[in-house]
Amino acid sequence: MKTRFPLFAKFLAWFFLNVLIVGAALVFFFRDHLVSLDQWLLPNISRERIQAMSVLLIDELTRARTSERDAVLARFSKAYQMQFALFDQSGARTAGANLNLPPRVQQHFSAAIKNAPRRELPEEDFGPPIPRPAAVRGEQKFPENFPTNVVHTSDPSSYWLFVRLPPEALKQPPGAPWTLVGMTQSLAGSTLLFDPKPVIFIVAGVLIFCVIFWLPLARHLTRSLAQMTRAAESIADGKFDVHIPDDRGDELGRLAAAINRMTSKKRLAGFVMGQKRFLGDVAHELCSPLARMEMALGILEQNADENSREFVEDVREEVRHMSSLINQLLSFSKASLGANRAQLQFVHLREIIDDAVSRERTENAQIETHVAEQLTACADPDLLRRAVANLLRNAIRYAATFGPITINAARQKDAVLITVADCGNGVPQDALEKLFEPFFRTDAARTRESGGAGLGLAIVKSCIEACDGVVTARNRKPRGFEVTIALQASRHKAAEA
Repeated sequence: MKTRFPLFAKFLAWFFLNVLIVGAALVFFFRDHLVSLDQWLLPNISRERIQAMSVLLIDELTRARTSERDAVLARFSKAYQMQFALFDQSGARTAGANLNLPPRVQQHFSAAIKNAPRRELPEEDFGPPIPRPAAVRGEQKFPENFPTNVVHTSDPSSYWLFVRLPPEALKQPPGAPWTLVGMTQSLAGSTLLFDPKPVIFIVAGVLIFCVIFWLPLARHLTRSLAQMTRAAESIADGKFDVHIPDDRGDELGRLAAAINRMTSKKRLAGFVMGQKRFLGDVAHELCSPLARMEMALGILEQNADENSREFVEDVREEVRHMSSLINQLLSFSKASLGANRAQLQFVHLREIIDDAVSRERTENAQIETHVAEQLTACADPDLLRRAVANLLRNAIRYAATFGPITINAARQKDAVLITVADCGNGVPQDALEKLFEPFFRTDAARTRESGGAGLGLAIVKSCIEACDGVVTARNRKPRGFEVTIALQASRHKAAEA
């Protein structure tokens, strides 16, 4: 399948489209709300606050005596968290805080006074006019705006605000404008220069837009990945009859098509079942020569002298071990192939478990069962009996000397749980997920006397899965090992599983 639109190209195109839309929105916002790029600290909302503050300050200054102007400016400084000082047409401080103007501020201040007209204020230097708030105009006739700008200095970092006030408003002779200078060391420290709300709204809007913009693509990708994950999990559990949509034109579509080809026409299922059938056929064919070898060894043992019998017995033990391994392979093959011919029906668990206990009980094993007489589950009786018997055999082999082995069965909602637990040492935690794999043995169980071939739990898993059930294992606390079999409580639920 040819990839029409690779994921890399799709992500790249989506990313640049996102950047283009967000960039266009920000350009529109700044063009509409900011006077110019060099005055980005003074958007319209800040200029309106400065205009309103200036009108209130002029009103206070005109009512106060000259000696009281310092107190008025100190009160405004505290209210707006910015040090204010008032300078006349010559650049001399007439009231307010004793501000030490840095050289850059002095140059800017002198150039503004020198270039200022005698009556008209230079709008091109200080931005377009901003309407004065009607609520604070009072009865005095002021210009429609007070030109404003900001200068930033370093070492130390400070922000300087300049507001040109008409001398007529302060009852001074006509001439160059008086200047209100404000200084703050932190941009966020003064409510006049910085308002966090627009920034918060912009950032929140961009984030919300990006989430909404990327959500369809992410959901489209994760939906396909979730379908493939479920298909892979089904294949891992031995259920090969899966199909997922493969109409995408990217790499995920190719992957879906490959999975469908792998599971179509039962290719994968036929391959796996063919391997299991081949394993069973080989084990079956080996039974006859092994039986003949064991018979010949018996005859040889009878005719051998005392020095040779020990060697014959060793060979006979090896043959018996091979025969046991072949029988387990046959059992594993039959259990794996039994899913196709399993006859699910309601079985009485007490009867199945008691039968398995009677077959596997030994003299040194204490086995306790707690199963209700009328408790039933949907399973194949032969396969379930074989699974329980293998679990009991494992528990007796590894944990019979540590304490009692308990078998419990109870119903939980739509399932029936059967647990086989012992009081042994358990298994390493990292080996729990591999216990049901064929031929897997933990390091503590690799000797012939105690280990076996590593097929017991694999047989249990094959038998239970053929009954549409699930088997899990865990270590008990403080010690012990427990295997849980979960079966469907009704035939209808089993058919749906």
